[in-house]
Amino acid sequence: MKRLCDLYIRQAGLIGAIFCVIPTLVWFTGMFLTVPFREVYLLRLGLCLVFGSAIAAYLNRYGVETWLCKHRSASGPATIIDGVLIGAAVGIGSALLPTLTVFIRTNHPEAAKTFVIISCLSVILVGVVIGGILAAIARKYVSRN
Repeated sequence: MKRLCDLYIRQAGLIGAIFCVIPTLVWFTGMFLTVPFREVYLLRLGLCLVFGSAIAAYLNRYGVETWLCKHRSASGPATIIDGVLIGAAVGIGSALLPTLTVFIRTNHPEAAKTFVIISCLSVILVGVVIGGILAAIARKYVSRN
């Protein structure tokens, strides 16, 4: 488990990008299969993959470094609550740009608003769960040095 923690710490940026890319690809694949094609969907997909994954990579790396900084500080060790809060922040930050692309040339602004609200609440919940689990594991296996 210690090796997995070390791997996550070393590859936090890549893992953050994957947290954005996989849901984006699943969402757009489902959309391409169920709704009539519009060129704007490719623009949205490109924005999500290029800028969304870069933002997610940065935020996940920053979140891990923030947790480790607190864990290794004199006021540490970091708590599970720290992981929960950081996970929620990383989740909402990582999903904000991809969710907001729904407003680009939309024909249904009210449905888009609902989608953004539900998506934001969902990613906060997912971030809370993932951040809490990772913090609980890391507290046990990451040294304070």
